[in-house]
Amino acid sequence: MTPSSLHADSIPAPLPSRDATTEPPPARSSGAGEGRRETPRFGLVSLSDRKKLISILLATIIFALVGGLTTQPAIFGITNAVMIGLGVGLFEEFYVQSLRGRWLRGMHPLRSILIYTLVVTAIYLVAMHLSHLILGHIEGLTLVYSRLPFTLPLVIVFSVIGIVVMRVVHFIGPETLFHLMVGTYHRPVLEKKMLLFIDMNGSTALAERLGAFATRSLVGKFLFDISGPITNFGGDIYLYKGDGLIAVWDWKMAVKGNKLLHAIDALGDAMRREGPEYQRQFGLVPSFRIGVHGGDVVVSEQGDTKRAIGVYGDTINIAARMEEAAKAYGVGCVLSGQVAAALSAPADRLVALGNERIKGISAPMPICEYRSEGEGRGAGDRAGQDVAIPWMRFRA
Repeated sequence: MTPSSLHADSIPAPLPSRDATTEPPPARSSGAGEGRRETPRFGLVSLSDRKKLISILLATIIFALVGGLTTQPAIFGITNAVMIGLGVGLFEEFYVQSLRGRWLRGMHPLRSILIYTLVVTAIYLVAMHLSHLILGHIEGLTLVYSRLPFTLPLVIVFSVIGIVVMRVVHFIGPETLFHLMVGTYHRPVLEKKMLLFIDMNGSTALAERLGAFATRSLVGKFLFDISGPITNFGGDIYLYKGDGLIAVWDWKMAVKGNKLLHAIDALGDAMRREGPEYQRQFGLVPSFRIGVHGGDVVVSEQGDTKRAIGVYGDTINIAARMEEAAKAYGVGCVLSGQVAAALSAPADRLVALGNERIKGISAPMPICEYRSEGEGRGAGDRAGQDVAIPWMRFRA
């Protein structure tokens, strides 16, 4: 099932006041500690740190071959391999994949490969000198210099190959590549996930105003800017679709530490941070809407000549419906009741909107507006009343 199969049912008005005797669960604090975004952690190592370690290890292995295969004798080759691998690995993770490296990631692939190759070559030359210094064989550098006309072309060729491999891995996604290689989803697997749909508001009108090429540049920058906040808080980009994307979290990962809500807050932060640049390039700052739902999905490999990992089930359709509800209510983010009940949102940032009728689902589904940090008041304020659903009651 895909979002295109959804039917736009009418969305009811916000629920009227319920009896004040309805007993909600313990109030969720809206204190500073609750709203503060922290790096998601699993055990002793945070999720983001684990991803960094994997990326560094991958780059270290790939580029250690550059030093090991182009340096003799063996002891110098091993020393060179370690220093080059670690040097490039740290450069890749803490510069190229950081905010500072956005300019390199955003430029034409051939130009970025050229610059990256020059950096790897420089690291190779520095490592070569350090290895001879550490091993106390400075006089051996004379022989190394005489071999440079032969070794440097090899270094450049191996560097280009290594850089292309790294780019392919990042293009596919390290986790997706791993699952495809080991066959995790060769047979369908039932898993509990949370899915987030995000779309840019008013993209059709923007296309008419800006023109096709400028709109494409705007959408490209928008997708570039919203990807990092999602992956930084444990989400995976499942699919880019038009002017938006679908992100997926494992249920436990999304709930623990409110990582999904922190990701939504970080999305707003990213757009505010990049606002001046949007104004400079396009004369406007795009806004977006979000819909979130979670539940059981079937995860399985799909395709033949080009394989991918697909997610199937009503959960993905309902998540798309939540995004449509955000548009209909004129709010930034809508959570299904099931998701809102599982997360620990501050009480002053979660507002019950009413019940949503979903095609194929017999009972109406409660939905809520989530107000990210720095967001203005939304649809709940227009009602100006207490709204309630069985599991919570907040002042709109």
